[in-house]
Amino acid sequence: MLHTEKSGMFHMKSISTPHHEKCPRCGSGLVNLEWDEHISPREVQDLWHCWNCKNEFITTITSDEEGPSVTEITEPFFTSLVME
Repeated sequence: MLHTEKSGMFHMKSISTPHHEKCPRCGSGLVNLEWDEHISPREVQDLWHCWNCKNEFITTITSDEEGPSVTEITEPFFTSLVME
């Protein structure tokens, strides 16, 4: 949803997703997820930014679940392209 200010500038309305991260430096819950990166099929690193003290920190999430195989991901897309 766009909001218009008197200056004529448009700004996107912020949509926050629930998270439980707090800044390790100041303890503030005013943190924003800046980036996430899949390190491996079972590990994701998140880069957080604290709006209170400007600290940036990384959290790592690991999972014991098996991720889908390359075949499971690509098969629905490429089987329809095969001509016989």
